[in-house]
Amino acid sequence: MAINKPLLFYAVSFFIGCLSSFLFNINPIIGAVIAASFLCIIHFTEKTIFIVFLTCFLLCGIFSFNSYFNFCEKSIGQIRIVDKREYYIIGKCKGRNIFLKGNTKELEEGEKIKVQGKFQKDIIYEKGIVGTYYIKQYESLKKDFIYRCYELKSAIKKELYKYLEEDKVALVMSLCFGDTSLLSKEDKNVFTKLGVIHAVSVSGFHIALIYKVVECIAGLKLALLLSLFYVIFTGLKYSAIRAFIMIVILKLSKIVYKNYDGLSSLALAFMVILLFKPYAFMEIGFMLSFLSTLGIMLYNTRIKRVLYVLPSKLNESLSITLSAQIFTLPYIAFTLQNFSLGFILGNLFLVPIYGAIVVIGNLALLFIKIPFIFKLISFVLKNLCIAVQGGIYVLLKFCPKMTYLGVREGICLTIIYFSYVMIKHGKHKFKYLPIMAVITLILSYFTIFPEIYLINNTGINAAIIKYNTHCLMICNYDLEKGREVINIKEQFNPDKIVTNVNNDFKIKINKIVIELFNDGKKIDTLSIKKHKDKLIYYDIIDMKERAYYKIMFDKVYKRR
Repeated sequence: MAINKPLLFYAVSFFIGCLSSFLFNINPIIGAVIAASFLCIIHFTEKTIFIVFLTCFLLCGIFSFNSYFNFCEKSIGQIRIVDKREYYIIGKCKGRNIFLKGNTKELEEGEKIKVQGKFQKDIIYEKGIVGTYYIKQYESLKKDFIYRCYELKSAIKKELYKYLEEDKVALVMSLCFGDTSLLSKEDKNVFTKLGVIHAVSVSGFHIALIYKVVECIAGLKLALLLSLFYVIFTGLKYSAIRAFIMIVILKLSKIVYKNYDGLSSLALAFMVILLFKPYAFMEIGFMLSFLSTLGIMLYNTRIKRVLYVLPSKLNESLSITLSAQIFTLPYIAFTLQNFSLGFILGNLFLVPIYGAIVVIGNLALLFIKIPFIFKLISFVLKNLCIAVQGGIYVLLKFCPKMTYLGVREGICLTIIYFSYVMIKHGKHKFKYLPIMAVITLILSYFTIFPEIYLINNTGINAAIIKYNTHCLMICNYDLEKGREVINIKEQFNPDKIVTNVNNDFKIKINKIVIELFNDGKKIDTLSIKKHKDKLIYYDIIDMKERAYYKIMFDKVYKRR
């Protein structure tokens, strides 16, 4: 495999280089161990010449990551405004992301400025932020192609507002032009629940669709040119760049009479993006894009064969949808930690309508200067958006609830996948490993002895009680602490939540009665009664830190 598909190994080496560099900055020992372990593995498994190449790519990854974040103030001269929101502004200088503060009120997205001010190094690895620049004064530079792209996007948004309501403009702008700033948090949650969040922000789906339509009308060269323009116009999204690189390689392979290898082209796209944005592997969108594509490439055909009894169109759509989840599901368990089977319904019924909106929405861009045609296109878009809203309303009636996926579930899925690969390669001893993993996972859901987690932070007071398969969360909190409460909820995944309880509140979990006393703002005392005549009682007044209690044989044990 190393000989037939070397790019796969080069991509992994480059990734390990970036990853070990990141970890080295957090903990030098861990970073060094990761890099050394990789070198040891290839030393004992590969030939000498191939080891040299892999080591070179590892070093390239290390160099790329460190050169990106080793940034000094002297390098700052001109900055491009790439993202302007209510609470922050991000600029780009020599490919690096920088927070902008100070004299920023009149700045516009896409604008290129010459600045004077002060730079403060403050690295946020996950976002590729190298620091904050405090602008004292700036000078706007000549409007270039990139600025015109942002200006055109703003112009079409303004025109759409003349004929469409705000929620429909938000959907069209997100689907067609990659502008998700208008989407509400509720809309994003709905799209996530239906598994179509990938379709409402520019992805490989959009690039492939635009390319295919233009190629049928105007041929290869113009299709590639317009696809490149579309990638730049929509903000150089990771999935769009990946799709464009893979399309270019596919078409070039036909021109030079070479066989196209999807996995190698995917690996090349992976390396190209990491070369310029070595922090990208820490962004969820980047990893989901590549993992879903990898799943489609490896398992789409196999799933098609299993679903051969279904009509061809349904088979094709369903197999792509399912195969895309194979590698993304464990990753979601470690990151987003929620999942819904609604993705099947969403991809089957909504994505085709989204495809129509993408094509017609981009036609609106072409006819923005012709009011009569633009108005007609807007009317069609309005009806398509109504169809989407109606479809969402109906699908949510049948869509299962979001399911919590955590680290335990992620580890179990990873073990199952690993065992499957080993069994396929003749290692049949691994067939028992998935059974053990599933049994261990099921047992982990069962709490034999009651557990109580107490949290008393500024503005948040909570008690989480776990017993058998139940988990109850009781909490009082200030409104501005809502985000922190959600984080606690995601950590413990309770099946019932009680908020802002009154005094003398009681609730029963199986045979245990939970009794809570408070002064209206703060949990003062929590008592647990297991039998009529037996009371386990303890105070948690003025608790200043997280505490953990376990009740065993009618005795309370405090643990840290």
